[in-house]
Amino acid sequence: MLDHAVELWAKILDAIGLNGARVRWKWNQRRRAVGEAGLDVEMLVRSTRSAHKMCPHCRALVPRSARRCTECDASLAGVRAPGLTRLVANLIPGATATTFFVLLTNTLLFAVVLLLPVRLDNYEPGSVMSRLFGFDGLSLIRYGSGYAGLTLALGEWWRIVTPVFLHGGLLHFVFNSMALVQLGPLVEDEYGTERLASIYVLSGVAGSAASQVLRQAHTVGASGALCGLLGLLLVHGWRIGGAYGQRLKSVMLQNVVLMIGMSLLPRIDWMNHLGGFAMGCVLGFIAPSGPFRNRGTAVVWQVLAWLALGLVLASLFVMATRGNADVQLLVRSSEGS
Repeated sequence: MLDHAVELWAKILDAIGLNGARVRWKWNQRRRAVGEAGLDVEMLVRSTRSAHKMCPHCRALVPRSARRCTECDASLAGVRAPGLTRLVANLIPGATATTFFVLLTNTLLFAVVLLLPVRLDNYEPGSVMSRLFGFDGLSLIRYGSGYAGLTLALGEWWRIVTPVFLHGGLLHFVFNSMALVQLGPLVEDEYGTERLASIYVLSGVAGSAASQVLRQAHTVGASGALCGLLGLLLVHGWRIGGAYGQRLKSVMLQNVVLMIGMSLLPRIDWMNHLGGFAMGCVLGFIAPSGPFRNRGTAVVWQVLAWLALGLVLASLFVMATRGNADVQLLVRSSEGS
């Protein structure tokens, strides 16, 4: 129908002495672009449904669940299998499924704090635009920021977990997201999905706990977890040696220098950085890289990954049910004093 309508319009333009051929040309270009987009979507869907993946060493097609190539016995730890992992990699170049889900959690929590801030009778958090670059303290506490007065005094353990996925403003969120997209896939290629999930959560918790226990600061952000990945890769480069190890160590050292410089800036939670980095370095000596040597090791890390996921989900649930009561408690305490 559209083809007939365009052709009719082109004939009318020709009849009155205008350029109907140009209308036909533009319409054909548009149809070609739509067709190519449809092919891209079709290929994307087909790539996620494939029953096989390709070995990067011998180019053989192997079952999507295989951990080692059936032809050359090479490790397939870093090969993205069809399904959700490959879909994420196609939509966000370089990203992995684990990185995507962390980004998604951070983004959703950022949107919630932005759109649903704390509102009290004598307290106005400001407009959306004003809060975009810096959230108010009560809203951050409502959505799980690390606050030593609540974490230590009331035993709210979940406040050492939720700050890892919470950010103080747009720039904080963007910079940490960029760092996650760079470091996350690199760690997952070397250590696999289970170890990345466990190491990320452990490093983030270590940084958050160090900030609240040792410095008693009000802390938010994924910086501790990201510094943990940085420390992990630094130790990993030193351990494996060779040209790749030396290059990895050199790049990570450059990032460590940058991290130290940023930690010295005002209002930066340097203890969070230090705690996460120290945990990452320790895990760099403990966590094995590459394919698992045996089934028992694989099961241990799978259990740790599920425990990390359960800890995060439980913390977010308690935050959702308890956070508003904590804000009311703080307001009453301040009014009473």
